[in-house]
Amino acid sequence: MEIKRAKTQGFCFGVAITVKKAEEAAASRSRVTTLGHVVHNPQTVRSLEDRGLRNASSIDEVDDGTLFVRAHGLPTDVFEKAAAKGLEVIDATCPMVTKIHVQAEKLKAEGYKIVVVGDAAHPEVKGTLSHVPGAWCISTPEDVERLPRASRVGVVVQSTWSGTGFAEIVRKLTAKYYEVRAVNTICTDTHNRQSEATALAEDVEVMVIVGGKASANTKHLAELATHHGARAYHIEGPAELRPEWFAGVQRAGLMSGASTPGWLVDQVAERMEVLSRRSA
Repeated sequence: MEIKRAKTQGFCFGVAITVKKAEEAAASRSRVTTLGHVVHNPQTVRSLEDRGLRNASSIDEVDDGTLFVRAHGLPTDVFEKAAAKGLEVIDATCPMVTKIHVQAEKLKAEGYKIVVVGDAAHPEVKGTLSHVPGAWCISTPEDVERLPRASRVGVVVQSTWSGTGFAEIVRKLTAKYYEVRAVNTICTDTHNRQSEATALAEDVEVMVIVGGKASANTKHLAELATHHGARAYHIEGPAELRPEWFAGVQRAGLMSGASTPGWLVDQVAERMEVLSRRSA
């Protein structure tokens, strides 16, 4: 069986920076806490916990030490509470997420009503909305019909959002409002992985996508692979692979989500090789 690997593998640059900063923080400080896991990858989370990184569900649970801000960022009021408590803050928000905050604030300052395209429950989107109070958050083209009236609308989008859905939403906004200014803030890495998932799925029979089950971008890669004709399996590690998946398969694809370390993808590739020989 031939295993075809996507070109874009392992951590995206934003996650790589965040994990490195988290490791450095845990090594140099006695009490470091993050709100929510640093990345949606169980192996990396365990590694950071072993190094001493604590996880809390709310800033109210953090009374001393250092607050570590993960790649998704945090709402502005959390930063304010951390300052009031005298906490040291290490801000490891992904540069691409920070770019969204800057673009949204700029559009608002120029008089646009802000529309944030994304999942309102996602931590990244919650952070973005806090930077532009009063913004509307939508996630489907149908949501556009329910928006109130406005003359000028400025649009930004969650960094890991589906590019196709964003384009359709912008088209409908343009048809409804007099002036629409949309900034495509989808991360380049996300765009590349989605494009590669589509192309690879059309060239193989089976796709294995490695990443945390809580990772939205990894889930979407599996959905894309399925939509484009491949049998897709979303796994967190090599132990989940099953030999029957590869019985009679000539070509299998392998790729990872943005929060999956490269070494884990290599382990999955090695296990796929073993299982393919057994099923031959």
